[in-house]
Amino acid sequence: MTKASAQSESRRDILLFTAASAVSVIVAGCGSDTGTGDGTAGAAGKPGGAGGSGPGVGGSPGLAGSPGLAGTPGVAGTPGVAGSGSVGAGGQPGAGGSASGGAPGVAGSGPGGAGAGGSGPTGTITGWKEDNAKGKCTVGTPPTFANSVANSKLPDPFKFLNGMRISSKADWECLRADLSAMLQACIYGPKMPPPDKLTATFSGGKMTVNMTVGSQTGSFSVSISGGNKDKPVPALITCGGSSLSKLSGVVQIDMANNSMSQESKTVGTGGLVNMLYGSAASKSGSLIGWAWGLSRIIDGLELCPEAGIDLKAIAVTGCSRNGKGALAMGAFDERVALTLMQEGGSGGSAAWRISQAEKKAGQNIQESGEIVGEANWQGADFKQYANGMNDKLSADQHFAVALCAPRAVLLLENDIDWLGPVATYGGGIAGRAVFEALGIKERCGVSVAANHGHCAFPGAQQTFLDAFVNRYLKRTSTTNMLVDDFHVSSSTSKLQKFDPATWIDWTIPTLSGSLAWDPFA
Repeated sequence: MTKASAQSESRRDILLFTAASAVSVIVAGCGSDTGTGDGTAGAAGKPGGAGGSGPGVGGSPGLAGSPGLAGTPGVAGTPGVAGSGSVGAGGQPGAGGSASGGAPGVAGSGPGGAGAGGSGPTGTITGWKEDNAKGKCTVGTPPTFANSVANSKLPDPFKFLNGMRISSKADWECLRADLSAMLQACIYGPKMPPPDKLTATFSGGKMTVNMTVGSQTGSFSVSISGGNKDKPVPALITCGGSSLSKLSGVVQIDMANNSMSQESKTVGTGGLVNMLYGSAASKSGSLIGWAWGLSRIIDGLELCPEAGIDLKAIAVTGCSRNGKGALAMGAFDERVALTLMQEGGSGGSAAWRISQAEKKAGQNIQESGEIVGEANWQGADFKQYANGMNDKLSADQHFAVALCAPRAVLLLENDIDWLGPVATYGGGIAGRAVFEALGIKERCGVSVAANHGHCAFPGAQQTFLDAFVNRYLKRTSTTNMLVDDFHVSSSTSKLQKFDPATWIDWTIPTLSGSLAWDPFA
């Protein structure tokens, strides 16, 4: 691999990974099709925060499908100032319910004072939904750039937006919702809700998904071969293709990610997401757009059992910029059982704060200042934090790793300077702390292999891949493997090592109880 300085050309031109995709995306009218797909998105919640003793008025749920089973509510916010707080300036939109009876819209979360109180009763979380927290948790309001407090340490992944720390495994779903909100607010941009209407057909080895959002319509198709409707098989859904060794007994479905959300230097332009949602998606980066596309493929699979895919055995993968996308795909849809992220670097598992430190020390590494000038992978608001302001991020990439819990994630990285081996390892280990607190540490594997060709899958990582695929995708093994593999050289890192004391000032809590939902129990 020939290297060049950052001054002469973008390292993306050198580390570029492309793969032929079998997917075609067609923007077209849907006619009058109806089906059992996702229902109309909830209406905006009324202003205010959660109830209690504070003065904010509780937001009402968005209009959506009939409620699903009650989940674990989040811990109530800190008290509002009695008698003096003003009503919030507008709630967030309710989440869309499914036509067959999905979750209600999320309550409004305007800035009115939230009341104090303890956790409510615990219900049942059934799992295998795009987002289990919808309609079950009151999500806090993430800080903006203007009111963020600078913090050189990696943010605490155990802290709710209201400042309280998690104490029970059952509350993970609601903490996860807060972490997701923070990631979308400052890094990825918002993930668009499901379409108002979605139908799907499968014929001749091709699944076609038709969608309607307001007056806009669009469709896409993916090729699927090797499924078995009588005995459904696992599937690997790729972000633009896969460079992993072939997974035997697993159907590969390639998503044309740029047709979902186009890469460019301008956020909110091109692709189905922006065509369907218009200005609502103006702050959404392409990575979260690719996550939206993955969700729509799974929606289609749910409506097409004849495709023969096991809906509880779905994995995602991608390498390089598509590896960044693969992590977003697995993090933002809980129907993904296994995330196999390969060499995503910055925007993947690499912590922005650590990449920034490497850059300041003189390392040739991709970090936020470079990435915002190269492509629209991150959301529109992320650029405020670039160029030395990473310390103001309320979230970092270890939150994205943590969002994969309680499902499985294997981070396959490479000891290349541009990718940041210390940053990728550090982000993975910090995210794995959440898995450890939940008692499932082995479900988060972190491997930074010795330097090799970018996206040329090395034999040294084959054992790790086999172990995770057999245990968490194919379920042919009950053996868990703890993967903790870290290679770094003086030519690829100025920091040379990941020192937890330098980056972490929080502790891993001892959590009571058990998970509300465990896909591998």
